[in-house]
Amino acid sequence: MNPYLQKVKAERCRNSFHYFFREFWSVIEPETLVENWHIKYLCDELQNVAKRVFDREPKNHDLIINIPPGSTKSSIATVMFPVWCWINDLAIRTISSSYSNSLSIDHAVKSRDILQSDKFKSMFDVRLRDDQSAKSQYKNTEGGERIATSTGGTITGKHGHFIIVDDPVNPQEAVSDVKRKNANDHIDNTLNTRKVDKEVSVTILIMQRLHEDDPTGHLLQKSSEVKHICLPGELSDNVSPEHLKEKYENGLLDPRRLSRQVLDDLKIDLGSYGYSGQIQQSPSPEGGGIWQKWFIPVADKDFNQLISSLTDYGTDWDTAYTEKESNSASAFVTAGRKGKDIYIDMIGYDFREFPDLIKYMKGQVSPHYIEKKATGKSAKQTLTNEGINAIEVDVKGGDKVARARMATPTAEAGRVYIRQSQINLLYYDDKQGILKFPNASHDDLADALSQSIQRLTNTRKPLQARMGNF
Repeated sequence: MNPYLQKVKAERCRNSFHYFFREFWSVIEPETLVENWHIKYLCDELQNVAKRVFDREPKNHDLIINIPPGSTKSSIATVMFPVWCWINDLAIRTISSSYSNSLSIDHAVKSRDILQSDKFKSMFDVRLRDDQSAKSQYKNTEGGERIATSTGGTITGKHGHFIIVDDPVNPQEAVSDVKRKNANDHIDNTLNTRKVDKEVSVTILIMQRLHEDDPTGHLLQKSSEVKHICLPGELSDNVSPEHLKEKYENGLLDPRRLSRQVLDDLKIDLGSYGYSGQIQQSPSPEGGGIWQKWFIPVADKDFNQLISSLTDYGTDWDTAYTEKESNSASAFVTAGRKGKDIYIDMIGYDFREFPDLIKYMKGQVSPHYIEKKATGKSAKQTLTNEGINAIEVDVKGGDKVARARMATPTAEAGRVYIRQSQINLLYYDDKQGILKFPNASHDDLADALSQSIQRLTNTRKPLQARMGNF
């Protein structure tokens, strides 16, 4: 290539991450790059946060990107971006992390392949140190460094100008509270303590939505200094920033990679929850998943006239002792039945330590039906000692999801009615709304609801035989 033209091209690469991305795509991928508007948009957003780091100026925000798999997200953010940073600032240090060590190393190796390619060497004077060139960690001759780690891994003595977190949770393991907590703790307690300068260093999280309390939800709840880019595969209300809705073509983010046929196939392959999270960037399907909008509202004034005719009327509880809203809440459902139909009068939840919980419980209708577990036993005993009717319930059905699946047929059959004023709390509450179950941040109200419906559906046996001794 003509030396002058080569110099011009190198300068264009420095000035435009998107141009650099297109220029070096063929070094890491054998397939021809299929361009789409979101690629340039993400490149430009990364370039914007990088410029302030290059100048060592305080950042404007961290960056969260939610986008479907197969959208070149890792190639953009985790493979190409750290290399582009070095052609602008050789001292940049980057720490990248994914859910598995092998995936993190694969990203770092692809970055190194670019650095070691003849094309790159002919355009840029970036040299790797021979004594610091491991797959998971390498340095250039001017102090810049690339460190690859994984969720749960340690990074002793290392600090980064950029913390890139790419798919911190395996989609197949996102239902596990333990796996999600490990990912969130890794970001909070490991990666966020490894910044060169907390005012300058930028965290970039790029992932699919998998749960209300996945790392995206966790970071959005913790910090307001975040720019959230959300790009679902199909046009929906959660596109962010909102003006990007205009970029969608026939309602599709990327008609070539994620065509209508591809999306239809993914709906079958992933199921409703998988498609909602991984493609639509919403942890729960629109309209609900396990629980849907099956409950029939009754105007409050009409409901008031029904109460006296309800049988087995009482309050079912899922109890917990805590004031911390990050923990489980104590939730209740007050309901009774009329014939085969169930009528839900009141629902609620709160975070209280014992004995404040007992005071809270006394404010609800008795009898109190309390799940037989450690917290339930103490609550039942205390209420009983004070002359309040409290009954331990030996809940059947396994975990909370299994219990919900046992209860939903009654609601789906149109046999569950609810006081009109309670419907928004039941469906849409930020913490406990059942439409997000089991991917909501809390599931206590859903569990109390399952218990209530099961109790009121099982009416053929005498009460004592069904619930055990008082």
